[in-house]
Parts: sequence; C-alpha cells; structure tokens
Amino acid sequence: MQTDKITVKSNGEGREKAIEEAAKFAAYTGLDKTKALRVRLLAEETLGMVEAITGDFVADFWIENEKDCAVRIHLTAYTCMDYAKKRDLIDVSSDKKNASAKGFMGKIRQLIENGMYSVDEVGSMQNELGVSMPYMDMGICDTGSVSSLSSYTYMWSLENYRHSIESHQGSGVVYEEAWDELEKSIVANIADDVRVGVRGNNVELIIEKRKF
Repeated sequence: MQTDKITVKSNGEGREKAIEEAAKFAAYTGLDKTKALRVRLLAEETLGMVEAITGDFVADFWIENEKDCAVRIHLTAYTCMDYAKKRDLIDVSSDKKNASAKGFMGKIRQLIENGMYSVDEVGSMQNELGVSMPYMDMGICDTGSVSSLSSYTYMWSLENYRHSIESHQGSGVVYEEAWDELEKSIVANIADDVRVGVRGNNVELIIEKRKF
C-alpha cells in the first residue's frame, strides 16, 4: 500500500494532510493503537524537521509498506539551491551563521540541508560556517558497493551510524554523547533505519520500520 503524496513546506503547509495520511495508512493496514501511534510519531518528527529547515523548503511526503517492511516514510525534495544561495540565507540570519544541529533529527535536518546545497561543497561549507556534527560521517554508506544504493551520489544510514557508535563504546566522551543522543531520540528508538540520500539535485529521506 502507498498513501497519497502530500506536498509539505517549511512554513507548515501540508502538515495536517500528511498526519491524516499517516492515520489512513495505520487504519488501512490494520495497525493497533500502539503501532498506529508509532507511525504518527515518526510522521510528526519528520514534519517537525521539515519546518526547521533553513529557507523555503518543499517536498513530497508519503508512506508505504511492502512484504519486508511494515512502514516506510518517504520525504523527497528537488532543489536549485547552491553554495551562494546558502551563504545568502546565512547572511540574513540574525546571528550570521548556521546554527549547529541539536538532537538526532536536528542532525538529519543538517544532512538534508547540506545535500540541498550541493554534496561537493559540504566539506568546505562545514569548515567555513563552523557547523559541528561530530562523527555523523560514520553513517556514510559506500553507494558503489550496494546495488540498491547505486543511484545515489551520497547516502547516510542510521544503521551504519548506530553500528559504528556501538563499536566505539568506551572510546571517548563524544561517542558516549552520540549514543545517549540516539537513546533519547523517538525516531532512532522506533525506526530500524533512517537514510538520507542525495541524487543530483534530489534529496531523499527514508525512515523504515521493518517489523512491529
């Protein structure tokens, strides 16, 4: 099953329709109250992140399921944004710099924003603007080695990130803080995977819950 695609914007437009689609999805697939609430929470967290994105943001939102995945939330956006436009947004902001990402979904938002402004410029942008996202690069996937990811220029995965952080437990306070952040995140606790993919000017967020 796939819900209707709802256009959502950073000004909040489309939010209520998207929540309605999440409720319809839960009802149609026969989810009980607890499972339906989890779907709603994932939808709300996704939409809340959209509203926090810098500048005007427009994306399509929908939910689907398959035999191997109980819930898959999609958010896809096409952008003509580039580094110069990113600089313009920052220059008109009150503090003249990009606020550092806070919380797990804040960091996901930052990954999406960086993807929107051109994947080739992400590194230089982070250095120049002082954007701090410690160890998020530990979630980057090798898209060339996985056929299902080959269409992406860049892909970040919660599964990769979680496994990397787990393997470094006890290695330092930053890893401990990263793990604590995951434990406090609604999305990280419910979802099996969160992926951020960049394909040209397209940025895609996928949140998966494979089994309830």
